[in-house]
Amino acid sequence: MALYYDLGPLYREYNNDKELVRARLIDFLLDSKKRLKKIKKGIDEKEYAKVEKHIKSLKPSLEFLGVDQAIDEANQIEEWTLDQGKTKEVKEIFKSFQLHVKNARKEIKKDFDL
Repeated sequence: MALYYDLGPLYREYNNDKELVRARLIDFLLDSKKRLKKIKKGIDEKEYAKVEKHIKSLKPSLEFLGVDQAIDEANQIEEWTLDQGKTKEVKEIFKSFQLHVKNARKEIKKDFDL
């Protein structure tokens, strides 16, 4: 049983097609790794638009995978970009967000031998 993700919505979207679900998981693994790095860099450099772009791109995958805690944190980070807040305000939120995404990635890799 998966602890960090829920594939129910993904299987429903793809009519239980295991090949499509697997392809979407591979896309998520590749994309999320790159985006986490870009989000971190954007936060460090206060590039709000860059952070917002990558958060918005990552959120649909997180929603399909049912990574609810990461979605909440993504919303908080997105709010930070709109407010153009201080870096210190978002660092802890990003650490937690990154941990949830990494845990989901790690578990998906293990569960699907990717």
